[in-house]
Amino acid sequence: MQLLKQRGILIFWAILLFDCYCIYDNNHEYRVFTKILLVPIIAFFIFLNARRNAYPTTKTLLFLALMAAWVGDILLLNNGNVFFLLGMGCFFIFHILIGIIFYRFKKINLAKCQEAFLALVVFIAAAVVLFKFIKYSIPPEMKVPIIIYMVGLAFMLMMVANQMSNSFRKINTLAFFLPAAALFIISDGILVVAKYRFDDIKFLNVTVMLSYGYALALLGGGFAKMLKG
Repeated sequence: MQLLKQRGILIFWAILLFDCYCIYDNNHEYRVFTKILLVPIIAFFIFLNARRNAYPTTKTLLFLALMAAWVGDILLLNNGNVFFLLGMGCFFIFHILIGIIFYRFKKINLAKCQEAFLALVVFIAAAVVLFKFIKYSIPPEMKVPIIIYMVGLAFMLMMVANQMSNSFRKINTLAFFLPAAALFIISDGILVVAKYRFDDIKFLNVTVMLSYGYALALLGGGFAKMLKG
């Protein structure tokens, strides 16, 4: 446990890079182990570094969020639209719970929400461009779930960006949480493009996993630092 507490991020990166190699090498047997280890390692790293008997509600919400992401990772190891939809549902819950955590830290104040508003505008512009790019490739039954998922991503991004108006949390937000939110969005965008537009380009799947893993590492580092204090 001490090793995970002190070197959890390094262990995470070693497994993530091996997982990316397995994707590139079409070695799906090892991915059953490598991919499902990622979220638990981040969870152990966060909670082993967190101060005891502090932030109980935040810890509970974060644990539930990470559990949703872990189940989503397991589901997305399987092929088929049903597993993809269920995995999307799990990650939708993950993003909503992360958004709720940050909403509890700092609620939206309409007089001081420039950062959250700007983040929403940028997200909507990027989402419109992406949707136009892939709209003819997406099966009709998947369009509504994807739009709903985008709403979850937008909520999470806004709540993270809203922390920028708090001088106490601004440094951590810039260093960890805002880049993590951006990488989650980038990863999901590339995932949809890879699945429905360019499913024959193997390296896109590596990019999806690398950006998602980097986002998890940043989230883990940020929460470990925050929950220490």
